[in-house]
Amino acid sequence: MKVVGYYNSFERQNVLEKLPLEVLTHLNYAFLLPKEDGTVYFKNEQDVARVVALGHQKGLKVFVSVGGWCDGDIVLNGVFEKIADSLKTVDFFVDNVFSMVTKFGFDGVDLDWEYPTMRQQLAFEYMVSQMRRKADEIGIDLTMAIFHSIDGEAKYVRISAISAGIVAKLDWVNVMTYDCHEEPNHSSRELAQKCSAYWQEIRGLSKEKVLIGIPFYAQPSMTNYCDLIERDHRNAFRDFVGNESLNSMYTVREKTYFARFNCGGVLIWAINYDTLMPKYSLLMAIKSAKG
Repeated sequence: MKVVGYYNSFERQNVLEKLPLEVLTHLNYAFLLPKEDGTVYFKNEQDVARVVALGHQKGLKVFVSVGGWCDGDIVLNGVFEKIADSLKTVDFFVDNVFSMVTKFGFDGVDLDWEYPTMRQQLAFEYMVSQMRRKADEIGIDLTMAIFHSIDGEAKYVRISAISAGIVAKLDWVNVMTYDCHEEPNHSSRELAQKCSAYWQEIRGLSKEKVLIGIPFYAQPSMTNYCDLIERDHRNAFRDFVGNESLNSMYTVREKTYFARFNCGGVLIWAINYDTLMPKYSLLMAIKSAKG
């Protein structure tokens, strides 16, 4: 099974070498950031080179994740919408992304536009098609991070633009089965199961193409797991700490075990939020369940 670990390049950069990266199969560098004119940039190219080298040294595939929710105060959905206004700008954007792939030696591209709507669907399809063509030319994978929703208005707004033609061009999808505010726990096993069933049974993806998400943080405060463990080691075994919801080591094992037999694997946001104490490590919990 795949274990895709997102590295958040904006926080706790210095812990990466201390984590049990051998648990992973893929390391996603987050993020390569877009601008409205189709240019792209990293906050710290020296850090990019370090992470790619470390991932390859550990035998991992290293992907670049393009986009994300925001760049500081700039919500990137609006940036992607500007890019999508012109197919010429889309072409320029795709060329710039793959220039970075070549420059740093990435093994794949993970597109993270949060979130295209039906108004951008044609341009979105074109963007993915161009990325697929470029990926095939150099022999790398193309994936996408997608919203968890399976019900209600959020589904219509946030996943309606992801057509069958788009998912057919992807090697797999990283379903962000977390930040669900309609449930007591923002990332329950039940949510992961429902989302897995939706993409396989309703949308027709093979189980190998669907990965489910595991958060290494709590909601609603976005407190990192490592900080919760510093407060109290017993929090490793709790799904609720006061008004905070998280994934305990038990829940992480359960979700990983489910994914082992029913999906293509799991994704993690973000590996550098894990504790460095092996006894309480969520990465080690995944290792114990993934077989």
